[in-house]
Amino acid sequence: MPKPFHVEHALEIAILVTVVGAALSVVSLMDLAAHIVDLGDWVYWIIVIGVIVFIIGIYLLASYLKLTAQFDRFMKVTSRAEFKRDLDEVEYLAWRLPSRYAKRLGKKKEEIGVK
Repeated sequence: MPKPFHVEHALEIAILVTVVGAALSVVSLMDLAAHIVDLGDWVYWIIVIGVIVFIIGIYLLASYLKLTAQFDRFMKVTSRAEFKRDLDEVEYLAWRLPSRYAKRLGKKKEEIGVK
């Protein structure tokens, strides 16, 4: 069964949300400071929304990078016993990450000789 869209494209979504939040904040601050863009009375709301969206994007990006770093740390293990000990956690990480990580886990299992 294929993974959901938001799992397969988590990195792209996190980057997009961060950029949109930053853009909203910058455009509204430019209107507030120099009246380059006319947002009217909405300028304060757009600043708040932009900052909130930016914070959400940073959180999504940090979460994704943390999961991938943990997964990569487990993939560097060369000991079969140590790999088997951490197998449940590695499989959970592969489940939460895009399918290319599950493929990497499968190759590592074959390499170490774990079923």
